Amino acid sequence: MPETCDPRVTPWQIDASEFHELESRREQMEFLLRFAVLAPSNGNSQPWMFRVTDEGVDVFADYARRLLTIDPDDRELLMSVGAAITNFRVAAAHFGFTTSVRYDARPDRALVATITVCETCLPDPSLASLFRAIPKRHTNRAMFDRQPIDPQAWSRVRDVLDSFPETFRVVLPDEKHHAAELIDHAERVRMTRPALHATLSEWIRSWYGARDGQLADSASVLLIVCAGDDRVSLLQAGEALEQLLLTIADAGLQYSFLNQAIQVKSLRARVQILAGSKRPAQLLIRIGSSPAVVEMTPRRTVESVLAPTDLP
Repeated sequence: MPETCDPRVTPWQIDASEFHELESRREQMEFLLRFAVLAPSNGNSQPWMFRVTDEGVDVFADYARRLLTIDPDDRELLMSVGAAITNFRVAAAHFGFTTSVRYDARPDRALVATITVCETCLPDPSLASLFRAIPKRHTNRAMFDRQPIDPQAWSRVRDVLDSFPETFRVVLPDEKHHAAELIDHAERVRMTRPALHATLSEWIRSWYGARDGQLADSASVLLIVCAGDDRVSLLQAGEALEQLLLTIADAGLQYSFLNQAIQVKSLRARVQILAGSKRPAQLLIRIGSSPAVVEMTPRRTVESVLAPTDLP
């Protein structure tokens, strides 16, 4: 990392060739973590910490970075950590490692998962193929163009959806207006809650002046992420989500989250009905295209997310 670090720029500028100059396994694992910290997170809270071990990396939820007003049950927090796990595994596959994840389901522990990392001649090609998309993935909150998605790009996205049929549910085109209505309803509810409004103002600063219902209407596709509310299910949903988002970015498409109706407890069940799923709704995503330039978001350095040795 350069001596002068711009958190909006420097973390995104990684020279992959530097990996081959590293001499120790610890240095290699910390290099892979530079890709993990580029994962998306709720409100860009980046609620993760890591500890390099002899076997690989321990993954922790950083509950000090919770957003209690919009995510009181830590559902989005845990999915964010799951997304970071995928980024790490994608980078590991690119550099010739195979990885496996073991989860810690105990709710009283900050440790949520352990990633075992082994060198291999046959890394997972489906993960390795997403490596180039990590620095290209950015959330785009501008209006989309409402145009149908290119069939080749949609085929790539569809392959990921088909790999996780219980996790991803596409909103039918004639139900898109219903989703937009739920989002607008949720916005009216949320704006009556001063603490929530203050949190949104602090964490999410760029909304391009459009109502979120309008953003939903401008999407080519709306998608609902469904998963159980237990921590392992949420971590795994976050892992699958990041595979989808990286595929979207690599296919030249854009996305953003519209979670308002899910964050309002009285409306969440209605989003689940819209999804037609037996599992609770966790996230609402819009997919499409836009000419708007997306700014990179600030990122914490790897050094700042290394967990202390006594963290349980």
